[in-house]
Amino acid sequence: MADIEIGTAVRHRTWTGTTGTVVGIDGPWLSVAWHNSCVIDELKADDVDVWADAPAELREWRGGLGRLGGITEPYRVVPVTGGL
Repeated sequence: MADIEIGTAVRHRTWTGTTGTVVGIDGPWLSVAWHNSCVIDELKADDVDVWADAPAELREWRGGLGRLGGITEPYRVVPVTGGL
């Protein structure tokens, strides 16, 4: 776990294709904000693999919120760090 810190992008070992960013660490427990979601889960570090070549914007992910667009703008998820 020495190479996992806040901002580390990870892949879930069981949920194939599910990726997130570590937003908190408490001993062996990680808080992971799943990409393109407003869900943050607590899980053990053994449940994830570091995604070493993740895009920079995903390392900056800290969760998201849904924003409903108007007629010309469809629904999209806006990262909390990106503003509205």
